[in-house]
Amino acid sequence: MKGIMELLKELHPDYDYEHSEDFIKDGLIDSLDLMRFVTLLEEHYGIRLGGTDIVPMNFASIAAIRAILSEHGVEANP
Repeated sequence: MKGIMELLKELHPDYDYEHSEDFIKDGLIDSLDLMRFVTLLEEHYGIRLGGTDIVPMNFASIAAIRAILSEHGVEANP
């Protein structure tokens, strides 16, 4: 199973997600990327994220993404 970083790299393979503390602030994820990433997560982990889950702060870092996945019963690798 792919980890979160591998899924992020599917959005933009050339972006340096590893050295960012805030993907949103650093411009690594915009609103279109966010929706594409949510779709990747849902397909990969077999979950459905609700509208209240899909807010920038839940996708600003690996830790934030792991936390929202954990709320849906998924223990994801970074």
